[in-house]
Amino acid sequence: MKKTYTFIGAAVFALALSAQGGHAAKPVKCTDTDLDGYGDPGLSVCPNGSATDCNNNNNTIYPGATEICGDGIDQDCNGSDLACPTTCTDTDNDGYGSPGSATCTKGSATDCNNNNNTIYPGATEICGDGIDQDCNGSDLSCTTNPHAGITGTFTTPAQVTAKCLTCHDGDGFQAMNSLHGMMPTLSPKVTNSPGLSQKLSEINTFCSYPNPAMAGAACLTCHPTLGKFENVTSADLDCLACHNDAYKRSWPGDPDPANWDTVVDWQGTTKTYKPSDKDANGEFFVTFNWTAMPGLTALDLIKGVHRPTTTTCLSCHAKAGGGDWVKRGDIGLNSANPTSSQDVHLASVANGGGGLSCSSCHTPTNHQIPGRGIDLRPTEGGSVKTCVECHTGMDTGGHAASGRRSEPDRHVARVACQACHIPAFGKGGATEMSRDWTSPTWNQALCGGQGAWAGHEIKVANVAPDHVFFDGTSYIYKLGQVLPTTVDPISGSIMQADAKGSINGILGISKLVPIKRHKSKMAVMSSGTNTGKVIPYDVVWQFKTGLSNEAAERGKTYAGFTGSHEWKWLETEMAINHGVSPAASVAACTSCHHASKNFLITTTTKLDKLGYALKDADKNGVVNAADKAIICSQCHLEKAFKATWEQMHAHTAKGSGIGCTFCHDIKRPERGLTEPCNPDGTQNNAAITEFVDTNYYNHCAP
Repeated sequence: MKKTYTFIGAAVFALALSAQGGHAAKPVKCTDTDLDGYGDPGLSVCPNGSATDCNNNNNTIYPGATEICGDGIDQDCNGSDLACPTTCTDTDNDGYGSPGSATCTKGSATDCNNNNNTIYPGATEICGDGIDQDCNGSDLSCTTNPHAGITGTFTTPAQVTAKCLTCHDGDGFQAMNSLHGMMPTLSPKVTNSPGLSQKLSEINTFCSYPNPAMAGAACLTCHPTLGKFENVTSADLDCLACHNDAYKRSWPGDPDPANWDTVVDWQGTTKTYKPSDKDANGEFFVTFNWTAMPGLTALDLIKGVHRPTTTTCLSCHAKAGGGDWVKRGDIGLNSANPTSSQDVHLASVANGGGGLSCSSCHTPTNHQIPGRGIDLRPTEGGSVKTCVECHTGMDTGGHAASGRRSEPDRHVARVACQACHIPAFGKGGATEMSRDWTSPTWNQALCGGQGAWAGHEIKVANVAPDHVFFDGTSYIYKLGQVLPTTVDPISGSIMQADAKGSINGILGISKLVPIKRHKSKMAVMSSGTNTGKVIPYDVVWQFKTGLSNEAAERGKTYAGFTGSHEWKWLETEMAINHGVSPAASVAACTSCHHASKNFLITTTTKLDKLGYALKDADKNGVVNAADKAIICSQCHLEKAFKATWEQMHAHTAKGSGIGCTFCHDIKRPERGLTEPCNPDGTQNNAAITEFVDTNYYNHCAP
């Protein structure tokens, strides 16, 4: 810039000499009193150009400066102050808007993160977490650490917890009475088993049977206790597991060879396993894993405690099911710092995302954290934040109002936001889609690095989700019950966890949601008094030997079952709620709706299976050409199907609007259309008179 300035100055000076016939003239200078790069008058020799500085005594006022609304100052030198907005854009409902507006409930200060209601002007600042909670422009330095004065010697995590409880005994009591503290909790959303649950002695399609008598310490790696499964007190909790991301723990092997287990696996190989060590009460030991924490001490860990972060949550939830990205499919360890295309909510603002954390939506209360999927049993802590709490108005015409397409506004009452805004899962890593226990596959990382024979896993990345109607309740198989005899209408599988909800469910409650379908080949009783019951499979024996039938027999003995067993594929429906894509990358309409010119009565689509099929008019249990002839000849002679979805459904705009039940078994009262039957089941004669011109069909007959 200096060289350019000199050149321009010299050029102007030369021109001046020329104009004056060679007589010397004073050099042209930039009068920039406040050193903001603009002068008064504005000249091309000024560093930032020739625009005139309207206040040459204030370097926050210059052409193009950021304008502050309503302060009576013309910061950007455009000739007037900026009028403040007449409405408050408060996306996260924390009382502050962006831009700031006097119409906001808490004043005109600007919210520096309008997607997170824990961040706003004047919020409590958390030191050293890299987040500017109070919008003052920077994070608070941890110059005063409330734990800095703690001294002493701590050789076990249990001693650290004991120290925590000397000040935080109330927090310990809350944590003990939460799901993370393994407290049995009611499951009111599970239709077949609404009682107490805490995962102990329950079964799923991944770990098969988390039980202390058969699963060992493996299941404790994802529960913040100090080696106990049940009857947990606050002293049995591992505070560091949730309050210091640098903390790493381990379960040492039993040092006594008399307790080691020598087995012969399915290949005939002899191997000796060290089980996890236990104390005199039979509880597992938890120790510091100093190898994974080089340079740290227990005091460092204590002085570095913090509130749980996204990294904290993912340290367990991302690795559920046996490894990173394995179980859920929509989160992995790299979700702590994802790209916006992977997860636009968790991505940092710098990465083009919202800069949210897990607790932005799963806001804890008294150590109880809300959030329940289709396959999860207990419910605690209230509700997860809904999309429209931040994206206000998008459930009431907001798509069209914001300049986007209008079609989504017709869908939002029956289709969850995630169904369109999560076009794929497994975006950050391959996720497990199936597990076959009868096909043992060696995994060296299991059993504390001793290796194990896991079931054969099929993992896939970037998977297009399936969709089901979900009203917040579900069927989840409970040990001791007989499996359902019906199969899922879409996948044809026997269900271990099945979303409840229907195409004609309660408006705004039963919605189409994206899911991952996970299948597992599991042992099921095929004879005796317990026929149809899933066997509490001895997964540890499977790990050690790969002998799946022996593991099933050991499970039978444990449960008191007698008789033969068979292997069946069972399926779990799992909600996909994370991994929202940017607005420009929503799912294509054809992910649900087939392309034009593909309306065929001989083809059963996914939407047909969900309940959108043509009505079975002749009631013979099959939708075919005969039904098409009946339905399509009510108002006119039978015609061929139209080419596009819009053309096929143009009937809804005719007259008072031909209702859905003229052609389908779908009820959409929110559309205000005219249906052939009244709410009490009697025929709507006015509708028949208006629309039926050719072949009458009685829609109201049983």
